Amino acid sequence: MRPDRTRNREINARSSKSQEDKAVTPDPIRMKRKVQQLGSSTLAVTVPVDWARQHDISKGDEVIVQRDENGGSLLVVPEQPTIEDVEATIDADALTPDALERAIITQYVLGRQLIRVEATAPLGIEHRDAIMNAERRLMGLGIVEQAERTVTVRCSVAPEDFDLPTLLGRLSRTEAVIRGDAISALIEGDTDLVETVESRQEQVEKLFYLFLRLVFTIYRNPRLNQAVGLETGFPLIGYRSVAQDVVLMADTAVEIASLATDSATPDQLTASKLTELGDALDDAASATRSAVTTPDYDATEDARAAFDLVDDRIADLNAHLESERPEPLLALQRAVVLLERSARHARDSLSVATHLAFRNDPSLVTGE
Repeated sequence: MRPDRTRNREINARSSKSQEDKAVTPDPIRMKRKVQQLGSSTLAVTVPVDWARQHDISKGDEVIVQRDENGGSLLVVPEQPTIEDVEATIDADALTPDALERAIITQYVLGRQLIRVEATAPLGIEHRDAIMNAERRLMGLGIVEQAERTVTVRCSVAPEDFDLPTLLGRLSRTEAVIRGDAISALIEGDTDLVETVESRQEQVEKLFYLFLRLVFTIYRNPRLNQAVGLETGFPLIGYRSVAQDVVLMADTAVEIASLATDSATPDQLTASKLTELGDALDDAASATRSAVTTPDYDATEDARAAFDLVDDRIADLNAHLESERPEPLLALQRAVVLLERSARHARDSLSVATHLAFRNDPSLVTGE
């Protein structure tokens, strides 16, 4: 049988036409606009009509034009942006209880104000428990409506209620308390304190999710920059990185606390050296946080000097453990390794602080 060449040509033609359609379909995010001359000294660019309708902008309304750090691009923001409840619906039928909990957390971080969980059959106890767990883990989230097949939760957090630098400081201080308690639990063999450390880790997690929610919200609405304590949106990436470092340090502190046992505790000299290392790390982390929230190059130099002391304390404690071999030796060696890891995370934050300092004072670097 001979192939149907006519049919093949028709199929190829349709395929080619489809590819052409895709090629000319405008990108809804990136669009070209022609610059027009208005008068002798004014240039104008039109805005997409869909964007104007979405924000209820008409002739005579004002918009804000925000220039980026280097003047390379402009951001157009409505003077009075349309504010609506951002809703999301989660299909509980398609998710396990654990996945449902993660889905709620994700929608919270993305800035949803109303999250509706739906199922075709009555929601089981495990799915309802997952919703309750998410509610406990997220700040400002509460159940507002329950039915046999649906549960609706609402977030009452408003970006204007929080200052990002202050929230970052609160997150860092909570981590410092956890680390201090972890070292105390190891020195004193206090297993009850270990439980306290683990419970406080939940507070760090709650603050971190709130922090991420604010970052995403500000990214979507740059007009909120000043409302949350930022001049522009540029530091958002750096703040996000620093917050992640703090969470990693808190996780490391929980590992240190897990080394505590009531059967063996270090002698007084070893405990003193371990405490000195913890105090030095506290000072370095605090100096780094200050350098991030108040960008200044001298502040970053102070933080570097503080980290030099941390290095000295680590070397001193390692030498002591090697020569004296105090008990519980393995736990103490592991604790030093974990504290050194925390110091590395804090140093990563110091790199962010340095970038922000150079941005804040362009005179430090000149270019042609």
